[in-house]
Amino acid sequence: MTRILVIEAEDRARHALRTILEGAGYDVECVADRSTAGQSHAAHSADLVVTGDMDGMMRVDFPGARVLAVPGGLAGREMDVADRVRALGAAHVLPKPFRRDDLLAAVQATLTMDRHPF
Repeated sequence: MTRILVIEAEDRARHALRTILEGAGYDVECVADRSTAGQSHAAHSADLVVTGDMDGMMRVDFPGARVLAVPGGLAGREMDVADRVRALGAAHVLPKPFRRDDLLAAVQATLTMDRHPF
């Protein structure tokens, strides 16, 4: 089963992401911060990391995993932010807010991309 690690500080958003992703058949772990996520990934590697936390080098922090960046507050800056997070290691970018179907399509698209060789 595909394992997805979700990093989301907001409780309601974490719950919504878990509900959507588990409903689609994924094994999901949700954490509130990057530090906990790093420990979780080190103990049990995720296939995909979904995160709005754009700090750090995603390829280094989550080796072997694909990263779907879900940044918020982009109004008018979508392309600039998308380029920046891709440079940090995100395979795909889905700006907030998004709909359930858009999330699931982005997850599927990201999972089919090649993994970084890091």
